Parts: sequence; C-alpha cells; structure tokens
Amino acid sequence: AQILIAYKFSGFSADLFQTLFGWALLVFLVYDSLFSCVAAFAPDAQLAQLVATPMLTIFMLFNGFVVSRAAAPVWFKWVFQISPNFHTMQSLVTAVAKHEGEDAAGIVDAFGYEYGQEGTALAVMVASIVVLRALQLLGLRFCNNVQR
Repeated sequence: AQILIAYKFSGFSADLFQTLFGWALLVFLVYDSLFSCVAAFAPDAQLAQLVATPMLTIFMLFNGFVVSRAAAPVWFKWVFQISPNFHTMQSLVTAVAKHEGEDAAGIVDAFGYEYGQEGTALAVMVASIVVLRALQLLGLRFCNNVQR
C-alpha cells in the first residue's frame, strides 16, 4: 500500500508504475533479507535492532542523493556498489529522466547517476538477497539452535 501511496503522490504517469513498483519491491526484499539475517545471529531483538541500524543508516546516506559518488571520500566509494538504496535511486531517477526528457536528465548528471545500470543493480540486489538468506539459515542453525 505504501508503494501505491508514493506513486500517487509522485504525479508520475502510468508508464512508470511498473518501474517504481518493481524497484520498491526489490529494495524491500533486500532489507527484509538483511534484517532477517541480523535477527538470525542476534540472541535477542534489542541486539538485532542495534546491529541493523548502522547498516540501514549507511545505505540510506550513500544513495547517491544525500551523498553523491563525486562528493564521497575515496575510502567510502565502495559503499555505493553494495548499497541497495543507491541502485534503486539510480535506476528510478534514470527511468524517470528518460521518460520526462531533457529537464529531468540534468538531475541524473547533477547527482552522478549513470544510465543503463539496471542490470548491474538487479544482479547486486538479487545476489544480496541470496547471500543474506543463506547467512540467515546459518545463523538460525548455528547461533540460535533452531531444531525441527
């Protein structure tokens, strides 16, 4: 429902709904996997929340909008490659810019986003989901002693 509300407020045309919905759903699945993984290793909910919050904060900061790749210190450039927020923002902003034309294309340049990176974004995010879910299973098996 939140995706529908965000779409309605955005004022985007119906052509962009699938793109917005798809990337929003994918970033949700990445974070669901991340939080499930952290929870599987943590002995209680408080520690899980404490550990997950810094990761969420870093990914939110390094989305290309709050901190752009050009403005980021050299030692933090790698965060953009694994940030689900960066991949989602880049994919959405470039999709909207293609649809809206020349005025919107200036935003892509201003934030240093690149066109044609959707395949890379999809691969990184799906790989993140798979790795985090595998780690979740290991955490459940070895750290929390889940039994059949």
